Parts: sequence; structure tokens; C-alpha cells
Amino acid sequence: MIEKILTLLNNLTAKVYIPCGVPADKQSHFIYGALTYLGAYFIIGYWALLLVMVVAGAKEWYDYKHPTIHSCDFFDWLATTLGAIVTLGVIYVC
Repeated sequence: MIEKILTLLNNLTAKVYIPCGVPADKQSHFIYGALTYLGAYFIIGYWALLLVMVVAGAKEWYDYKHPTIHSCDFFDWLATTLGAIVTLGVIYVC
């Protein structure tokens, strides 16, 4: 089930690229953060921001522990967190 969800997210974000000077990888992390926050917000409310930050940090830690197949990047965590923060702002304003 989770594999199907991740495949769907990969397909959605692979087609989204905004030529604004921000790498496509960081745009994908931003979208993941926004969608994860949005889904978690309806379950746990504003605590979803902390959840997204922890999960993104755990993912980067996993990448750090497996350098042969992944690359750890602080800016990936930052892009994911910013996606959640922007979504929080949009929900708060609306």
C-alpha cells in the first residue's frame, strides 16, 4: 500500500518542474513536504509540522547511513520542511 502511494507521489512530482532556478529535486521535496503536511494535518492538526520535520530528518539520517545508494543533504530536509510551513500558512490564511 505504501509503495503504491510513494509511486503515485513520484509520478506526480516527476511531471512538476517550475523553471525558477530551484533544482527539480528540491521542488520534489517541497511538494512531498506540502502533501505530507496536508494529509497529517487532517489527522493530528498543527502537530503535523513537527511530524514532517522529524520524518524528513529521519529520511536524511537514513541517507547519511547509506551513502552508497543515497546522498544526505540538509537542503532536502529544509525544502521538505518549507513545503510543510508554506502549507501551514495557506491553511492558516484560508
